[in-house]
Amino acid sequence: MPSSACLRYEALLVELHREMRAGRGKGERADQLRNEMDAPYHASSEEEQALLDDLSEDLYIIEGKRRVELLAEGETQAIVSQKVNEAFLGQDDRQALSLIRKLPSPLEARYVYAMGRCWERQGFFHAAVCFYDFANELEPKPHYEFLALEALVSAGLIDVAVERAREIESRPIVSGILLLEVAAILRRASMQAEEKDQRAVLERVTKLVESAWDDPTALPSIRAMGLLAAGFAYEDLGDKDQALRSFERAVTVHRSEGPLLARGLALLHSDRARAMRDFTDAARLKTKLDWPYLYAAFHALQIGRYAEVERFCEDGLALSTRSEVRGRLFEWWAIAAAMLGRPEQQVNALFDQATAELPLDLEIRGNAKRYREALDTQEVLPANDWELSAAEIDEAQAWESLRLAA
Repeated sequence: MPSSACLRYEALLVELHREMRAGRGKGERADQLRNEMDAPYHASSEEEQALLDDLSEDLYIIEGKRRVELLAEGETQAIVSQKVNEAFLGQDDRQALSLIRKLPSPLEARYVYAMGRCWERQGFFHAAVCFYDFANELEPKPHYEFLALEALVSAGLIDVAVERAREIESRPIVSGILLLEVAAILRRASMQAEEKDQRAVLERVTKLVESAWDDPTALPSIRAMGLLAAGFAYEDLGDKDQALRSFERAVTVHRSEGPLLARGLALLHSDRARAMRDFTDAARLKTKLDWPYLYAAFHALQIGRYAEVERFCEDGLALSTRSEVRGRLFEWWAIAAAMLGRPEQQVNALFDQATAELPLDLEIRGNAKRYREALDTQEVLPANDWELSAAEIDEAQAWESLRLAA
């Protein structure tokens, strides 16, 4: 990520270019901005200064004063366009931007959008807003407005994002898709808003989603995204019944990881069996969060689906770095492997790995001892002879991880 000095310069630079576009390039505010820009520029590293110089050049596009770089020998516009696509998809952002500077003016909206994405991926959110806004001027698209809102929130400009959302909401005609996307962004904004403003923002999220979630033109994934945003907002507002209703709707319209995990958490203390089924389905969908694998593996262990226990443990271990999760998954994998008659070297190795992750855990030590004693006496341990503590997680942390991932 760019340094604070670099980001300060970026914000001032963007404001200066807005002043210049408005015809106030020689005005008092523009002069003030130029004076303020010296210190953060010189406090930035040489590499950052080179980036900022490129950014300054790119921002001239919004004023219609863009400089086009010369093609290299043997290059054609078709070749450059193809290279831009390859660099952009490969997330080689500096190369993509360098190539876009060779394309002729006027630049198409899709390339201005690509410039915004490239600068956003490098952490320059103020600049990204500029490019998305200009792309939307050239070719109005709800997606460009959504991306600009998202970049505003990432830049910490919450008040500006909320005001833009209000303007979109007040239009005489606006698509349900855009309203749902705006709701999702506002929900994110509420997490950074001042406490006194949070409730009003959350209530607007629920209002937007309730008015648009059943829009038949929206993709199921977009509708589910909006419903998740509403569910989280209702949770934060203390209305758990409405939150559950939103999560239920989200699962109905798009049975995917986020809706399943949200509904599972909402049901955890009222209908544990359904919650376990939701966590299990999310694990089968290869969720990127580690805690659902604890529930899924433990549930499968309880009902004797040992091969599934192994799969859930393996998948969870592939992405978790937390000892409290890894230790338990290794333990339950060892038990499942023992019940499936896997080689004793494999089972012992799994118990050893569990102990290495949680060296003071008495349950793991006890189960490893039971297994090794059974080997000595050549007995087969019955399923109910293992000591098993129910899978439990920090629910607040689980909700937070889900909110951040959604």
